[in-house]
Amino acid sequence: MTLVIRTAVRTARSIRDRVLRRHRLRQYLCSGRIPWSRGYIDYRNEQIREVLRDRQLLKGFRSHNDLPPGFGSRLDERIIEYPWTFARLQRSAGRLLDAGSALNHEFLLSEPVLREKSIVFFTLAPESFHSSPNLSYVFGDLRETVLRDETFDEIVCISTLEHVGMDNTKLYSSETRHKERSLRDYRLVMRELHRLLVPGGRLIVTVPFGRRQDLGWLQNFDNGLLDDAIQSFEGELADEGYYRYTPEGWMLSNRKGCDDCAYFDVHSHGTAPDLAAAARGVACLELRR
Repeated sequence: MTLVIRTAVRTARSIRDRVLRRHRLRQYLCSGRIPWSRGYIDYRNEQIREVLRDRQLLKGFRSHNDLPPGFGSRLDERIIEYPWTFARLQRSAGRLLDAGSALNHEFLLSEPVLREKSIVFFTLAPESFHSSPNLSYVFGDLRETVLRDETFDEIVCISTLEHVGMDNTKLYSSETRHKERSLRDYRLVMRELHRLLVPGGRLIVTVPFGRRQDLGWLQNFDNGLLDDAIQSFEGELADEGYYRYTPEGWMLSNRKGCDDCAYFDVHSHGTAPDLAAAARGVACLELRR
């Protein structure tokens, strides 16, 4: 296939994808914006992209400001976790480990703060690849990686700890050995991430937070589990933020304000009365080695 033909094929596919995405978005908006219905992911990702490019909103996440009224209504916790994380990433080149591969999306990787970094995605099983000289992929167990000591300047671990040691055959792997019930294995991950950071390096970690729940495929962290995870890291807690979901959208909160936040398990129920998409509370931490 000649270069001209390959370029034409890519252009045609890009146009087709944009048309299909617009169709899904219209369908989602016209059908009541029900979480996880057709077009939900397209809409959510568009909203996240807009927030990441809004300097004032990112500054607000950095400074723990209140969120605008209706922020993230009917959207899952990624609308909080991504801005909180991006607001704290260093605006410079360096080595970044994505522990759990939550950043492995084209709409995120196009952001300038990530284009400057050498990124290693580490996750349990093979997934989609993005071809770029600054991106690498490693598949394995975060409890014991093959990576060298003191390799990374920054590590992000977004909504991953809650799945460690749990039944990962439901969503992330078909191998029966990944059907587990080791509720404290997040400790091993926190120690491993400490090992991989350079001295003074930073870990940004988020987990669903509030009322303690064991859903089999994940656990909703409460105060006890969160404190245990922080202590397991054996570093310094540099910053923390807490947010809770309400029928009007996400709002800034604190630990006490999230005590009653229960995770909505979309895999075992229909639609939540408050139209929560997943977590109703989220804890965001910045830790330093």
